[in-house]
Amino acid sequence: MVELTNAQFEMVQKYAALLDTIEEGFEYIEESFTNYERTQGDVVLADIFTAFGRISQTNVHLSKILAEDEEIVRHLQLFSGVLEEAYKLDGKLDDQNFKQQVVQNHLSPAFQAWKLSIQQSLKKYIEQ
Repeated sequence: MVELTNAQFEMVQKYAALLDTIEEGFEYIEESFTNYERTQGDVVLADIFTAFGRISQTNVHLSKILAEDEEIVRHLQLFSGVLEEAYKLDGKLDDQNFKQQVVQNHLSPAFQAWKLSIQQSLKKYIEQ
């Protein structure tokens, strides 16, 4: 196991917290498809896309810091699958039915599965 500095440990903790926040965002978006009082679904989705950019940047840093931990590096690389699902929405955000189908059936499940795998891999670093 790689020994993290305090700054690196803090980064990993914030990274894990961001993943939880994104998960909550997906819950809100999915609820907004049927609960019309949830009017900020598109704003939350835009925030998630911004967060995906930050995750991608952080994944590069984590891959360098944790290069010795091949399992984590492999899980970090699998985030590209989540991005592929997100790209399906490119230019099609105005199509509510398509957006709902992609978010509920592809993007959110892909993120959930990836999040579970990366958090399990990072657990040993978070619980130091």
